[in-house]
Amino acid sequence: MAKRRAESGEEKGNWLDTYADMVTLLLCFFVLLYSASSVDETKWQYIYQSFTSSGSYINPFVMDEQPKNNAADTNGNAEAPPNTQNGGTTSEQTEGLPSDFNQLYSFLKTTTDKNDLGRYVYIEQTPTRIFIRFNNTIMFDGNSAVLKEEGKQVLNKFMPGIKAVNKYIKSCSVSGHTAKAVSDVNDWDLSAARASSVVKYMDYNRCVDSEKFTVEGKACYTPIADNSTAEGRAANRRVEIMIVRAQLDTTSQAVIDDILKYEYRLNGANTDPYERNDSNSSDVNSDVVNEIIDNMESKYDSNPGDGNNSTNAAGPKYEPSYTGIPTDILTSAPTETSE
Repeated sequence: MAKRRAESGEEKGNWLDTYADMVTLLLCFFVLLYSASSVDETKWQYIYQSFTSSGSYINPFVMDEQPKNNAADTNGNAEAPPNTQNGGTTSEQTEGLPSDFNQLYSFLKTTTDKNDLGRYVYIEQTPTRIFIRFNNTIMFDGNSAVLKEEGKQVLNKFMPGIKAVNKYIKSCSVSGHTAKAVSDVNDWDLSAARASSVVKYMDYNRCVDSEKFTVEGKACYTPIADNSTAEGRAANRRVEIMIVRAQLDTTSQAVIDDILKYEYRLNGANTDPYERNDSNSSDVNSDVVNEIIDNMESKYDSNPGDGNNSTNAAGPKYEPSYTGIPTDILTSAPTETSE
């Protein structure tokens, strides 16, 4: 009988273990319900992405703010962005953002002036594109392709406006430039890595569609100042962003000249589409220009009147009659010698 009583006592203790486990599970369940009662969209997207990415990249998990070092490591490599609907940010202010490409320049210029960035940022607009030039002192340290915190903050001020008109942007090209000076780092590697760091940071923040980005490393061979002076070398160390509008009025003479200049290296003074054949023109074969112009309509989406097109006086109509672009009309083509 004593043996039976001992066995029954052990059986009574087992239900208490089961009950304690159940209470613990219930407590965890209610804690989970409480934590989900106020949903943070960004954190929820991080959690969702961690289950769907299959380890393809590392998320800055459950961070209230973007991590300081999320854009580039010592090699200029950035983490891939979470695939959030609003581009990974939830606190952007939509008030004052541009609604089309024509307003983007005003937004960038106003932002530059408001934040006293004129010493570091230069902005220019043409009929087909917007140029943003960043002085290297605010973007990178010497011989480094790691984006500085100051550079990230400057980009953070511009990216909301660029993102707001993403659908009106055809391409966003970022080019890195160095100065002609003695350095332990290869100029081609450094310029390309710096441009890549900027693109990775912008792409992480879903500034524009990823396929619209291009990266160029131009080393020290496109200077804008004299390399023989310290001031000139400082000016030549830079990063440039060129944003091209998606829809163009290809009947506009100003648009045509701009495309010929920046995409075909044909400055207006070096072309003679009117066949004037006077002493002030270089008399480039007009058929070549006609062929290029005719193909512009297929390359650019021409849809005037939607508030996103350049508005300039229309030029003459051209008929295509030539195929191919001779190298002798390219203004920067090298001259062959017999030596």
